[in-house]
Amino acid sequence: MSCKKATLGRGHIRREYVLNPITALAFYQSSTDGKQYLLAGEDTDIKIYDVQTSRFCGQLPVLRAQSIHGIAVPSGDASQHRLILAWGGHSIKVFPGDILEGLISNCNKSLDLVKGAVEARAPDWIFDGRVSPFGDNRIVLLTAHNEVILAHVNSDRNSLIFDSTRSPSRPILYSGNFFWASKDCVLVAAGTVFGEILVWKCHLDESPEANQNSEVLFVFTGHEGSIFGVHISPEIQTTTGETLRLLASCSDDRTIRIWDITERHRKREHVRQEYETHISDARETGFGNNVEVTTGDDSSEKCVATAMGHISRIWQVEFPQVQMLSRVSGVVELYSFGEDATAQKWNLSLDPAAKLTHQSTFSNHSGKHIWSHATTSTTSGDLLVATGGADGKISVMGASTSASLHKISSNGQTSPIDNITEKRKVVAWSLADVTQSCQRTVVPKQISVEVPDSQITAPLSAKPKNAKEAFNRYTFVSDKRLLAATNSGRVFVGTFEDDITWAELNLPDEIGQIVFSHALLETSGANPMAFIGTVSGEIYYFDELGAPSLHLLTKIDGKVAQIFCLSNATKSHVKENEALVQNDGPAAYSRNRLEFLVTTLRSTQAAIIQVDPNDLTTRHFEVTLETGFMVTAAAFSQSYLVIGSRKGTVAVFELGDDKYSLLFTFVVQINEAITSILPLRSRGNQSHNYILSTCRDGKYRIHEIVTERGQTGAAVLLHEAQPPFVSSIEGAWLSSDNGSCDGTKTRSKTRTRGDLMLCGFRSHNLVVWNETHRHEVATVECGGASRSYAWTPRAGGLADGFRFVFTKAGQMHVFSQALDPLRTPKPGGHGREIKTVSVSASGRFVATAAEDTVIRIWGYDSKGDSDTKLRCVAALERHAAGIQALKWHGDEYLFSSAGNEEFFVWKINTLDSDDFTGLAVVCEAVFPDRTEVGDARITDFDVDDAGTSEDASGSFRISMALSNSTLQTYAYTRQDGFRLLGRSAYTGACLTQIRHLGENHVLTAATDGYLAIYAITGQDVGVDGDGSAVNADVMPVVTKLHQNTIKSLDLRQITSPTAGSSEYIVITGGDDNALGFTHVSLSPSSSSASGSDVTVAIKSKSIVRSAHAAAITGVALAHLDEDGGGDALVVTCSNDQRVRIWRLGGWGQQQQPRAQLLHERYSSVADAGELEVFEDIDVDEDGDGERRDKAEEKKESGTRKRKVVVVGVGIEIWELDI
Repeated sequence: MSCKKATLGRGHIRREYVLNPITALAFYQSSTDGKQYLLAGEDTDIKIYDVQTSRFCGQLPVLRAQSIHGIAVPSGDASQHRLILAWGGHSIKVFPGDILEGLISNCNKSLDLVKGAVEARAPDWIFDGRVSPFGDNRIVLLTAHNEVILAHVNSDRNSLIFDSTRSPSRPILYSGNFFWASKDCVLVAAGTVFGEILVWKCHLDESPEANQNSEVLFVFTGHEGSIFGVHISPEIQTTTGETLRLLASCSDDRTIRIWDITERHRKREHVRQEYETHISDARETGFGNNVEVTTGDDSSEKCVATAMGHISRIWQVEFPQVQMLSRVSGVVELYSFGEDATAQKWNLSLDPAAKLTHQSTFSNHSGKHIWSHATTSTTSGDLLVATGGADGKISVMGASTSASLHKISSNGQTSPIDNITEKRKVVAWSLADVTQSCQRTVVPKQISVEVPDSQITAPLSAKPKNAKEAFNRYTFVSDKRLLAATNSGRVFVGTFEDDITWAELNLPDEIGQIVFSHALLETSGANPMAFIGTVSGEIYYFDELGAPSLHLLTKIDGKVAQIFCLSNATKSHVKENEALVQNDGPAAYSRNRLEFLVTTLRSTQAAIIQVDPNDLTTRHFEVTLETGFMVTAAAFSQSYLVIGSRKGTVAVFELGDDKYSLLFTFVVQINEAITSILPLRSRGNQSHNYILSTCRDGKYRIHEIVTERGQTGAAVLLHEAQPPFVSSIEGAWLSSDNGSCDGTKTRSKTRTRGDLMLCGFRSHNLVVWNETHRHEVATVECGGASRSYAWTPRAGGLADGFRFVFTKAGQMHVFSQALDPLRTPKPGGHGREIKTVSVSASGRFVATAAEDTVIRIWGYDSKGDSDTKLRCVAALERHAAGIQALKWHGDEYLFSSAGNEEFFVWKINTLDSDDFTGLAVVCEAVFPDRTEVGDARITDFDVDDAGTSEDASGSFRISMALSNSTLQTYAYTRQDGFRLLGRSAYTGACLTQIRHLGENHVLTAATDGYLAIYAITGQDVGVDGDGSAVNADVMPVVTKLHQNTIKSLDLRQITSPTAGSSEYIVITGGDDNALGFTHVSLSPSSSSASGSDVTVAIKSKSIVRSAHAAAITGVALAHLDEDGGGDALVVTCSNDQRVRIWRLGGWGQQQQPRAQLLHERYSSVADAGELEVFEDIDVDEDGDGERRDKAEEKKESGTRKRKVVVVGVGIEIWELDI
């Protein structure tokens, strides 16, 4: 959008943010700096991103009221003057590449092409377009009726001139593709609605009168559905020396087909005659028998390969254009893009017989639909594949995204990351391979640390009986060193350099079977060590910085069961300023020590062992566990030892004199193992004690350990989340990255924290997930969790770097990744249509819910650029049915309703932590009072403070409207749950809206177009047959307003001229395209001596017919003048993709209200579901804890603003002058 904002009057709106489906993508190589950029079509604008750094470089408004469907950048030398073509529907825009160069060189600037650039309107819908690569200002367009339009740009007149239209026939197309074969000829592939594919040549130098401008080459049938995508390959030279040209197609039948469209210099007159015979009845109408017509009987000219792909419809296919040119190969790459939101890679083997084989699946988007894609290759020969989804996300896949690794400094500059020896690879090692590569290292006979004779026992036999030797245990000393052991007791050390080098450690005969320590999941450590325990109780250590050998460290009583590393020599669990630290106490001893927990088999005794890295002296601290407590995770959190068990409980210990005493235990999840515990740092001078735990139930949770002197303490659950990637989470860590190539980081303020990384299993795959930015980092097919494995994050500022070792098919596999080959220039949101939206009281958070059953909470930053004003801070994935409504109460509570009578209460917590940047959310309550069938939808609800509670912030009154014509009101508190206050029934019509009118009345709207007002007492007034409270003989006040369904409603209390009365103005939007206004009065009844009876009256009502061209799905009162006779500003949205601002006058007088349309704007959100108006409030910008209301600030200067958020297929935010 233009940086210059026009000064407009009251009721005018300007769009400031949009998150919409990405409908067009194209790569662009800059002539200024030679770098690759990505052009993304989002609604009417083109956004520009740096491929290498994912940096947002600018935004270019292109079309007026039409989303962009395609962008074409001509191939050739980047230094040449180039035209850029963009189209959508009938609209076409052509502009010079110099405009893009200006945006690239002046980042975050915005130009406006709506005025002043070449624009035209085509006579038909455009499916594909190309700019001539020969620099002659020509373009070609393919229409929805198989016509090629030749046009050229007249620079002098600044106009686009259509020269001619050419076509061999006019069937209805669903897809099309151009290939510029020569300067005066383009090759056309067209996929029809009726399942046929036409391949023809369009000769651009022939005159239309000559009737020789089109030449039909092939007509293919075979797909069992409409053709959604076709793509022509460049010429391919095979290993036999033959030159081929192929066509790929995809269809509604979920198949990909490869066709040979190589011209073999045969006469084609019979093809044209046969084609013309059948075209009128078989191609243009879809009726008649479809006949496959080719240039001969040679089967090589028919379908050469077929494969089934994706789990739903396939939208697009593409041969990467550059990767095959001038190469001799028997394998050709192909990519497909589907409705299932995945991109899939295929290999087409040409020799000896053509075969299409699936290679990999990339699940980089949420929800449904990949709507756009682009491919290119870099100067290093790496292939880049970009995808744009319905979720608004842009992903870039390819090795070249990590070919030049950079990190982002605090000033936004990039600097290279050194010592990256591999980007992403997996290597399999058999035991024989490892043995052959070893250089044996002899362990000295002397032991590094003397152990008293009284602590040494006779070693047990360590040799397995008749067992096939194989790798069975692994641990990482650091990301540079790996220990691997066999079931025969041999230990090998692997060193990661350019490749893995191995050395076998000579072990003492008495060492026996061993246990490796669980590595400390940190990306840094001054003195990396691994510990090895034996069945005799000896504990050895391996020092990465020392000689490659094992050294005896200490000994414990019993058989070593598990060893958990807790801290290294650079990190202690005791803070420097804690009072616990004494000069000679155990806490002081723990500073700058290595610490680990050792458990023993079939014993409740465990020990914390602290090691001085300077002289390797040790000190043991006793830990007594409860009976049956099997340790699966352990960590220090401040001065407390926190241990997780296999049965889902966590124990918290406090250090005393040489002993850790149990303070308390709490249950995380019954009978689900705690797999890891991660302490989170408090922010600044805060003293919160947060711990994050992962569990086998697929969730991670954050608790705060709360302790006071003289009390046992407790753990408060603050956050619970289930990422979508796994069935079980096995570990969590914080990356040490200060920035990376991910654009979501580079556009934020200076960051000193790493990303929260999660690791777990999904079926047979190990998945690494970045929870901070919610995307998969890597997926490794390893066979599942039932095997030996270990992993460690990578050091050196690589958020996505990690190593993973596992046993599969008797071999050791080592997976290494320096950087995720996936980059996300633009993060997305919902992948399905958004049904509802709600904004918190402060305006800080925007909650949205979609058909994907996910609730997303967004942080709103009014100072962010046009691409970053909204940032997803939480995703709630507990609902199983379609979500119907959302409502905030303050900033602390969020309520949601859905189908199957689902209703959840969410508690919102803000963590004062430097390590967790998201919003902490926990589901506080689930609505229990479902009907016996339980299949009704809670279509809407309203919530407010109960008022009678001493703590009103935690006591609510909730009224629900159900699709079975029931409305019910409950009192809710955290302690007591839900208590029914009353239930009423409407008619057979479905209730769609509900609002509270004061404390004792509710207003409902229904599918019959009526408004109804019910009285509620706030007390139980009766009991029906099943024991629930009902309102007996409650007759509502009803009024007819709309012809059918009332789809949206908002109301506001207004000043009443009568003392003791309450008046409301009600705004409604209907499925009849009408906008309704109703004036409701609630006044004490004159016949009631006590004044408890209330008279409900409809003082006036009016309706604006045809207020929109389609159903009005969202209405909101943006502003109400304070005086009784003032005006109201009303905002409406509709399925006609328009946002309108209305002035409502006269509502406080006896006359009928009058509505005036003030402003109208095109909305980028299709199928709008709802809108909400909120005030722009900045929260604690300078960190002093004070909030500044920008609305009040602007009121003083004479201008007041509101924000309008519209949701549907996407999200957009408008600024409204009030």
